[in-house]
Amino acid sequence: MALNNHLRYFRKHFSGTELEFKYTLDPAPDIWATSMELLKALRDGELEGCRPEYREEFQIHHTENHLFDVIGPEPEIGYASFIPTVTAGHVLKRKWFTEDTFARREELTTGLEVAPDRFEAYLNEELGLQVRAMPPFQRVRYDIQCESMRTGHVYGIFLDRCSLLAAPEVVLSQCELEYLRSRSVLGHDQDEALSEMERIDNWLGSYISARGWASGRTFYSKRTFLRDVVALRPELTPPMVSSAPCGSQEA
Repeated sequence: MALNNHLRYFRKHFSGTELEFKYTLDPAPDIWATSMELLKALRDGELEGCRPEYREEFQIHHTENHLFDVIGPEPEIGYASFIPTVTAGHVLKRKWFTEDTFARREELTTGLEVAPDRFEAYLNEELGLQVRAMPPFQRVRYDIQCESMRTGHVYGIFLDRCSLLAAPEVVLSQCELEYLRSRSVLGHDQDEALSEMERIDNWLGSYISARGWASGRTFYSKRTFLRDVVALRPELTPPMVSSAPCGSQEA
């Protein structure tokens, strides 16, 4: 079963931690055309030893995000973002970090039934967080899944465009490289996954810089982007929502 099924056997190193390099695209290209170009480059073998992941080579995501800057308590600093699902309810994405960096703790909670006007109250009362609402945004993302033929490590190359709902002209466009999982019946040294990620990033960075889309990699996060936006344009800061007693909103 593990050897003869394309859905088996996956392992995930660094469980609960997101590992990610970013490139801020400026000037931003058409991310659809760019993703198709990168996918073709992988199919044509331009990245030695890697190919698009079998039957999972490309995905499209289009969502709204309602992000809150978590400013306390200190061990909880990071952000919490509510993302509506295609069926019902929301996914709550949490990341823990004090400054933008390569590795961040990450957790997803699915199936939350929380009304948008209760997002802040839920974080305050159910999770005990001190938060500041950031401008909500629309996110369009095209995912290219890249698999190493030698090790079975799978990495995502994501082309991402975030625009504020209240000011669509305010945009963050990035290309991200993230470790996703490993297809293997054997254990692997985690350092191998990191060194291979570095090799792929060297190729990706050269590819991007050669086309003038970005000058170098960064860890610039959406939280920092939104902080920068409200510092420059305070009128885009969402109004504070007064807290009222509520019970648990979890489904």
